[in-house]
Amino acid sequence: MHTEYVLSRYLVASDVISPDHHPAPSRLLFASRTGKSLLIKEKVYQHLLAGEFHLIDEATLDQLQTDEVLVPPTADEFLDLLEQNKQELREISTLSLTLQPTANCQLGCVYCGQQHVKKNLEDDTADLIIARVMDTLQRKRYKKLSISWYGGEPILAVKQIEHVSGRLIEQCEQAGIGYSASMITNGLSLKPDIYLRLQKHQIGHFQITLDGIGQTHDLMRPIKAGGGSFDIILRNLLDVTSMPEFAAHGSGVTVRVNINRQNHHKVVELIDLLADQGLAKLNVALDFHPVVDWGGNHADRDSLAAADFATLEIDWMLHAIRRGFKFNRILPGRTNAPCMVVMPDAEVYDAYGNIYPCYEFPYTPKYDSPKYKIGHIRNIDQVRNDKAVTREWYTDIQTGISPCPRCPLFPVCGGGCAKHWYNGETGCPTFKLNLQERLVLDYWMRRRKRSAQAATVG
Repeated sequence: MHTEYVLSRYLVASDVISPDHHPAPSRLLFASRTGKSLLIKEKVYQHLLAGEFHLIDEATLDQLQTDEVLVPPTADEFLDLLEQNKQELREISTLSLTLQPTANCQLGCVYCGQQHVKKNLEDDTADLIIARVMDTLQRKRYKKLSISWYGGEPILAVKQIEHVSGRLIEQCEQAGIGYSASMITNGLSLKPDIYLRLQKHQIGHFQITLDGIGQTHDLMRPIKAGGGSFDIILRNLLDVTSMPEFAAHGSGVTVRVNINRQNHHKVVELIDLLADQGLAKLNVALDFHPVVDWGGNHADRDSLAAADFATLEIDWMLHAIRRGFKFNRILPGRTNAPCMVVMPDAEVYDAYGNIYPCYEFPYTPKYDSPKYKIGHIRNIDQVRNDKAVTREWYTDIQTGISPCPRCPLFPVCGGGCAKHWYNGETGCPTFKLNLQERLVLDYWMRRRKRSAQAATVG
């Protein structure tokens, strides 16, 4: 009955474990085709490796097929998944865009690759962007528009944000199209009155960066005019998240921590400080990232070795969980795209009206040449570069630009950061090096949740 199936190559298995409730030697198996993990006995795992499917009971075989551990035979499983991704992207119903309304920023972060100038989005350029967005939404029959505000520091162009948001929200409502927005901000100007203005325009989630505590953060993210930014940002974070409106509207904050050798020893202290301030209970999440090269500025020269970061990341996650923070996913989920670069119609608009495929390209000298741009809003209908760097990632990924076709994690990362691969760098996500530990952590979290639910029912 099951002879028409073969073992998928998109699997990662843990070392042998012996859980108390499941005394037979077992393994945690991650099927990246579905993003599912399951506990199987070691003898079942060995039968899988040997192709001895007839020795596995029917119920287990059915589960293995459902989770796509076992799959129909194919000439090339990678190409099948790639085509599946492309098809799902052709049918995507949400248009995702990034708007960068200013090239200005108050901070001089040591790893930033942007060049900041006092340039905000002008009204006539904004109107052209709005018209293009609405035309795309209706021409392709999208059901939802998702805007990500970025910069520079986007709050320095808050009036432009209000202008564009107001127009888009109004026109989306008239067209019966859903609307949502988020913002990546340094947090320096995100005070309660600004939060209310942004929330009024349906900006519900914010990413704010804290690179350690006190002076450690300030050395990484100093204010250009002088002085540190940590105390101001933390005060704003506490003030905004404690507002009744923040909870009432379901707003959230992700605190991003960019990490290298200069601040990795302060991450636990940052977690403790945020937990002590009660932020774990106020829809605040944590996200850890290594400092990487940005536009050839060699910002990664002080970064930890990838394996060292991966080990510490698990320690930080575990500590954060124990302090009350929640992680939506310990294990990566199935994805049809690494990011916006392969999404049809997904574009980045900067304050000059340039259109890019990647949000890290604007204001960065290395990416100022035409090959990185899709075009300009003033003549995009006449002059369009559909082959802008990263735009053809799902074609180029087949040419040997990266080891992705041979990686068992391709279904959950889509190739990672395409920009890094085009630069000759490694674009792999950090979970590639700690997935076995994530498997155990995820299993432990699910067991703890079930135990808590059982105790509540009892």
